Amino acid sequence: MNNNDKRGTTLSERTLSGLGWSYLSTFVKAFLSLLVLVILARLLTPVDFGLLGIAWIFITLGNRFGQAFVGPAVIQRAELTDTHIQVGFTLSVLIGIAIAAMIWLLAPFIGDFFRESTATQVLQVLSVIFIINGIGSVPTHLLRRDLRFRELMVADILAYCIGYGFTAIALAFQGYGVWSLVWGEIMHKVVHTIMVIRYTRMPLHPRWALPEATDLLSRGAGFSLARSFEFIARQGGYFVIGRWLGAASLGYFTRADKLIMLPRNYVSQSLFHVLFPAMAQRQQGTERLATIYLHGSEVLSLVALPVSAMLFVCAPEIVSVILGGQWDPVVVLLQILAFAVLFQMCDILNFAVIGAVGAVYRQAWRQGIHAFLVVGGAWYASRWGLEAVVIVIVGAQVLAYLLLTQLTVSLLGMRWRHLLRCSLPALWVGAWAAAALWLTAGQVRAMELPAGPALVLELLAWFTALIAALYYAPSYARPVSVKWALTNIPFEVLGMPGSYMRKGCKWLAREREDC
Repeated sequence: MNNNDKRGTTLSERTLSGLGWSYLSTFVKAFLSLLVLVILARLLTPVDFGLLGIAWIFITLGNRFGQAFVGPAVIQRAELTDTHIQVGFTLSVLIGIAIAAMIWLLAPFIGDFFRESTATQVLQVLSVIFIINGIGSVPTHLLRRDLRFRELMVADILAYCIGYGFTAIALAFQGYGVWSLVWGEIMHKVVHTIMVIRYTRMPLHPRWALPEATDLLSRGAGFSLARSFEFIARQGGYFVIGRWLGAASLGYFTRADKLIMLPRNYVSQSLFHVLFPAMAQRQQGTERLATIYLHGSEVLSLVALPVSAMLFVCAPEIVSVILGGQWDPVVVLLQILAFAVLFQMCDILNFAVIGAVGAVYRQAWRQGIHAFLVVGGAWYASRWGLEAVVIVIVGAQVLAYLLLTQLTVSLLGMRWRHLLRCSLPALWVGAWAAAALWLTAGQVRAMELPAGPALVLELLAWFTALIAALYYAPSYARPVSVKWALTNIPFEVLGMPGSYMRKGCKWLAREREDC
């Protein structure tokens, strides 16, 4: 296959450019998300977030089930015709309408099950999201397939600003409670759908062809099954907590989960959106995929372990600064969930490789085990309280990571020792960063500083120790990705940021004979 597109750029250059735009979008969205969270956490109550959390269990399930039938198949298919695109659009809209109707009809029973009548109304209003997503699914995945992440960045940021930055906050100030979140999310989806349709200029008219529909559905069924189990694993804890521990407990858990998922959502999730389509175009070259997987694992673990230590130690200050005083129970939940950061972030590489080579049915049964352990274990642990449920969720996440990594290693023809070797730099850097952070936190808390200045001092010590440990690492703990990046990555595609990235790699490699 020719790796040059019609503009003359190689697949590697387009992939790197896509990563650049994706991460720029990530950092902007992370800032906006934190800003919105700080504001809404002071305007709304844990019950408001808990009510949305109950509805979101079923909204997320419907989205995973509906969009996964067509969208990922559009990316994974090697050759895509206009007929595939139009039939895929028709299928997405029909599936969205069907799921919206089903959720509307089931909403009263769901509200009764959770003993929250307001959840019924929230769920019925939010059901319109399935139709909106059905319209925007194929255009969104077409942009991802073509690695057009600049356009996706504009759509994501504009939609978030209008949906949450304006609509949700304005309604929350007016005292609309949970409905500010509901209408903020609907506006977010509407704006995003309008933008991606505008960028793809895709004709919005239905078309039906049985061969193309069968092809897309057969490919998409595996993705849908795997993502449905992934959803159950992710949201199973929400279900158990909301039903047996109440909306307030669910509100605490959703805020802790929101904070702990920021590294995954705004670092590794962006990586997945770029790597999945890029790997799908290289799906026949497993040696190349294995190289990318190993270097990606080293880089992600270098990020994840220090971040995990930071979230664990700084949890009291983070909760106080971001959420405020009414959210103190979130501290211990955040500390428990911090142990899952490494596995959540590195799992993204497993999903990208497995999806690219089409082994989604083998992925599905492993995620089925994960889902069963989360729901069953959380239900059993609920008799001991919220903290016990969270411990079970983290344990299930670790086991799921091991199962999916075993599948990825076998698909790529690697051995576990290759992957373990990639973890040594992260273990070295994480240990020194954690030690410096622990000592600093003890000192600033003894001084009884306000939470804001205390957090700043802790993060300065953490970052300084991280950089020093990375630079002065012994030979066995040096990241081999530095040398590989300098010789294989076209940093010039990123312009000025790329030149600084190259300088940073050379700085790390200096006096180590890495270049």
